[in-house]
Formats: sequence, C-alpha cells, structure tokens
Amino acid sequence: MRRAHGRGAAALALLLLTSACSNAGDAPPEQPQPGADSGTGPIAPGGTLVYGQIAGVSQLDPNTIASGAQTQLQTLLWSGLTTWTPQNTAKPDLAESWQSTPDHRTWTFKLRAGVKYHNGKAFTAAEAKKNFDRVLDPAIPAQVAAKIDMIEAVTAPDDTTLVLTLDSPNPELPVDVIDVRMTDVDDLANIDRAANGTGPYRLRSFVPDQTVELVRNDEYWGPRPNLDEIRIVRYADATAANAALRSGQVHVLWSVAPDSVAGLATEGRQLLTAAEPAGFVVWELDTSAAPFNNPKAREALSYAANRTEMMAAAYAGYGVPTPANVPVNPKNRFYDQSLPSHGFDLDRAKQLFAEAGVTEGSTLSFWAVAGNYQEWTTVGQILQQDLAKIGIKLEIQTNEVSTWSAKFYPKGKSYPNLLAANYLSFTPPPDSYPLAWFEGTKGTCECNWVAPPEYDQAIAAIESAGEGPERETAFKDAQRILNRENPVVFIGSTAFLSVAQPQVRGLWVQAEGTLHLEEAGFAA
Repeated sequence: MRRAHGRGAAALALLLLTSACSNAGDAPPEQPQPGADSGTGPIAPGGTLVYGQIAGVSQLDPNTIASGAQTQLQTLLWSGLTTWTPQNTAKPDLAESWQSTPDHRTWTFKLRAGVKYHNGKAFTAAEAKKNFDRVLDPAIPAQVAAKIDMIEAVTAPDDTTLVLTLDSPNPELPVDVIDVRMTDVDDLANIDRAANGTGPYRLRSFVPDQTVELVRNDEYWGPRPNLDEIRIVRYADATAANAALRSGQVHVLWSVAPDSVAGLATEGRQLLTAAEPAGFVVWELDTSAAPFNNPKAREALSYAANRTEMMAAAYAGYGVPTPANVPVNPKNRFYDQSLPSHGFDLDRAKQLFAEAGVTEGSTLSFWAVAGNYQEWTTVGQILQQDLAKIGIKLEIQTNEVSTWSAKFYPKGKSYPNLLAANYLSFTPPPDSYPLAWFEGTKGTCECNWVAPPEYDQAIAAIESAGEGPERETAFKDAQRILNRENPVVFIGSTAFLSVAQPQVRGLWVQAEGTLHLEEAGFAA
C-alpha cells in the first residue's frame, strides 16, 4: 500500500523539517532529481534484468492494449513502421524510409527486407497491411485508431512497399503510426502464448497479472540486444515492490509512488522520469449531466483546485501545476503562454458554483481507486477541505479498479455529480492526440463534451497543416477553447517516476513515462 499523504501529513512534515533546521543548522536533505535516461558508457553483454511493477499485464495483444502496465512490452516484443526518439519525433523502425506527396495525402513507406517474426514467418508489406486493416476495423477496440482514422486505404504493391492513402492531409503521419505494432495477425489465437512480433526480445512465458519472461531475439534485424533476458514481475503492493528494489532483487521499478521516491533513490540508485512530462492528473466530468453540464460549474471547479498545493503534497513536487487547464505541458513549444490562469480562488469558485445551482449545502462525489494511487485521494482531500470552506461537501469514495473504471469508461456513460480522478498520458504536440481526444464524434474523452464547431475546425487544421503559422494558430485556438469550456479539470502535468539500480545503463524515458529497455544492459 502506498503511504497516505494527506494535508495533515504534509503539515507535520513541514513542522519536523523546520525543527531540524533550527536545531542543527544543517541544510535540509536535497530532494533527488530525476533524469530522463540511465546514462551512457560501456555495457557488458548478457545478464537478466528484473523489471518490477505493481500493476499486472492481463493480455498481450499490442494493438488492443488494456493498461499502462502493458506499454513496457510495446518496443520489446514488437516493432512499428517508425519508433520514438527521445525528442518526441519519429525515426525508422521497420520502415527504412518514407515520403509523401506534396499534399500529404499519400504516404509511401519502404520496409526493411529479410525481417522475420519470432516464429520465423517473413514480415512483408502485406503483413503490415493486415495490421493496419485490423486497427482500422471499427469492431476492434484499438485506441491507436483515433490517431490514424484519416487513412482511407492501405495497399502493398510489393513486399517492401506500403502505401497509405488518406482522406485528409496529415503531415505528422510518421509519428501517428508509431503505436501500430506489427504482430502476426494470422496467429492472434496464440498471442498470449507466442506474442509473435519482430522486436528485439521474444516471449518465453506469460502468466497473466503475474510475470512476463522475455529472451533475446537472436534473429533480430537490428543491433544485438545487450541483455539475455528480461523478467517483468508484478508485486502485490508498493511495500513488497520497494523491498524488492532495496534488496537488489529488482533492477528497475516502474511507477513508484511520489512519496516513496526520496527513500528509494538513494545509495546510487537512479530516479527517472520524462524530460517533458506528458501525463496529466485530472478530474473527468460528465458534461452532459448536472451539475457539470453547466460550464459555470466546471469553471468553478477549476478555480477551486489549489493546483500548487495539490502537486506539492501528492506528487512531492515532481510535476508542474497546470492553471491554464489544458493538456499541454508548459515546457512544450506549442503551449500557449497567453492563456488566462485559473489560479486558486475560492471566492470566485463560490460565485460560479452558486450561478450554476451548486449552493451551500450541496454535495459532490470524488471517485478514486482503493489501494493504489493514494496521490489521487490526497488531491481529493485537499479539495474536500477547500470546498468545505464555501459550504460544499465532497464525499470521497474509493473503489476497486474495475468498479472505478466502469463508472465512467468508455465514453457515453452518465455519471452525474461526480469527479472521476484519473491519470491521462498523451504523446505531446506536435502530435495532435492530446487535443484531438476532445474532438466531436472522433475523440474518446469520457467527458461526453460536445465540442463547438470551431474546436473541431482547429483540430482539423492541426492534423492537416504542415509546420507554419496556420498550425501554430490552430494549436492556440484549441487550447483557448479548452481553457474557456473546461470539459476536464487538469491539475498538473507529471510522468511516471521510476527507480533503477546504479549499474543499469542504456535506458531512457518516453514523454508519458514508458521506459525504453531495447538497448538497456548492465555497466561493464
């Protein structure tokens, strides 16, 4: 269990720190600072890396991914046409090169020759087409489909040429196809036993929600992986996971609770997170049901959020408050610095709530997860205390994960009077997904928000315009509308925190917190 870290605990910690400083005259211990990679230097070949996490992996289909815990496997077992760089751009993976027509409506990818799936079957353009066709099938619950739904046709004129024809221009298509993973579609019945991909590691064994064991793919088309094996182990709770890290049984621990990091990133261990975090702490709202079908109630809630205190108390300062209430990190070059701030203002919140019919004596519900993500509850407790000052009661309810998600997921469910605590991770702009998630009929936001036409027009411009003033303006327009309409309340931007043993090398962190272990190993 993660340690409760409520407002009272934060106040006590401050008191003890003040006392220690005044008595000893010493500077407070420095907070561990995270890095985005585990360093470079010579790597010894071989070894088994043990990767720990609290959440389990329930299934292995890479294109119907069910949880963040599964993302770790995406680049180990499978490849895409393209893959991420640490700079959030696309680089070649199974496609050696690509080019588009001047109108960005037809893209031609030249694929590597001689690549094979783990089961020995040849990977060709026809195989790539099968994967795209499957992802674009409306009957398949592939979240990545939202990124590539402008693809109208997929053709494979020869074994190494794949042509994607779009119904609207998309200059960012090489980024958008990254998460379409190439697996043997004809062998999907065995996906949990064989996981046939073309990645640097292949599956040895899989026990759902417990372990995933990988071994080096000696037939990999790319550079020989450093490690012999990778073992992904699920621990029952944070106490067990943290103990395993301290004892040296685990080499890398993913998604560490913020209040545990300072105690774990010691003795040379490395604290890791993304250079430009693209995960967001949010409250999802049903904008089609009272009271949050009234924009004033949503705006009131945004002003009632003391983001600075919440990020400090719940996330130990490892995050950035987002008073502009948009899903773009202030470090991102597309963030609109001129957006009005929703700074903490209880008087304004009270007035707006009253105008929306949420008067003194009203009760709202805060919906969180039992057992894990205590930081969500900490944030809720801060809101609870602040709302009480203006006469509004907030009931905090914690639920098993399945109950929690079933309340508001997927899009279309009604959950009146409720704030659904959640953590959303996006690939950052220039990818359009963080903003397209809210778009009209195509977006998958559980907020049930009906975006105004000007919003959908802005998203269409982002997706179809190349680098230049039109695209820059569209990014600003979309953020301005979200800042005004508040379909979701964004508390802060952060990314999963991970801790690695001192000897781990060659690991880097993607924007939303996924660890890249493809080239990881142990220091020579």
